[in-house]
Amino acid sequence: MTDELILEDGVVTPKNDFYLKLDAEASMPSVLSAFYKQDYSTIVDPETGVESTQIEGEPYFVSSTSNYAIDVVGTLSEPTGNTLTDDNDMEYPEIQALDGWHVNIRLVGDEVRAAVEALDTSHGVTPSAPQRIWL
Repeated sequence: MTDELILEDGVVTPKNDFYLKLDAEASMPSVLSAFYKQDYSTIVDPETGVESTQIEGEPYFVSSTSNYAIDVVGTLSEPTGNTLTDDNDMEYPEIQALDGWHVNIRLVGDEVRAAVEALDTSHGVTPSAPQRIWL
């Protein structure tokens, strides 16, 4: 799923926009673990002078840095083709949720490229008409 753009002059531009489909929102911490950070503090035992590291708080999701931006799209939906009528006799399209939890990633540079390309291999999709895109 890692596509490259080949320009007219033969220059190859690596893919920078990735569309991922996870099983569920609950999958994010494990699938996107490279984008979760954990704070630590160093503690010095006053009696022995030995330093140790202590975890501070819970891991947290970092949605953007100077190297990437992540758009958590979530659940996507689409019309079923059926028309419903509300209590005021107004018609509206029936909408159904699509399977999966959707996440878009845009790379700026190559610092996390290997991690994102691995995600693209395991969870990447190629929508014909993405519902959310980068501007």
